Amino acid sequence: MNSLFAQEEQNARYNIWVLGMNIGDFTVKQRSENGNLDIQAVTDVEVKLLVPYRVKFVQNSTYKQGSLANFHVQTLKNGKVNSDTKLEKSGDSYVLVKDGDSTLVHENITFSGSLLYFNEPAGISQVFKERSGEVQKIEKVDKHTYRISDEKNRKAHEYSYKDGILQEAELKHPLATVYLKRVL
Repeated sequence: MNSLFAQEEQNARYNIWVLGMNIGDFTVKQRSENGNLDIQAVTDVEVKLLVPYRVKFVQNSTYKQGSLANFHVQTLKNGKVNSDTKLEKSGDSYVLVKDGDSTLVHENITFSGSLLYFNEPAGISQVFKERSGEVQKIEKVDKHTYRISDEKNRKAHEYSYKDGILQEAELKHPLATVYLKRVL
């Protein structure tokens, strides 16, 4: 990460592809100031099945001096809140509230999914996924390419980097594989 007094803002935009169709975009902004990071990410997808619907993920994460301090992720379907997840550091633990249900997380979180866009995960072995509230294994599989798997070593997502910035991702989901490709 950057020096304690540096201020920097990075922006990226990705197209989202499923079954050969561009279904939306994903934008992410990371701002670094005085050793702290603020990350804002918005996924905006329109799915046209029998009835078209729009899905939007809005995520805000804050890191203070190398540790996740808090995050908030909302999933909106057709403009209405479908799920809501928040995490707040409280002493040596975190309080995770997912759709009204609270859980304590006792690990210090130093790398989460929100860091994957501007921070190639070299030397990182696990990642905390904000949307699911789970810790998952991450491993290097090729030069500048990493794979994230769940606890049963399934659902492998692959991330490819250039100059430390995510260029492409392949995300395995039960119904279809989702592809992200950087356009900005």
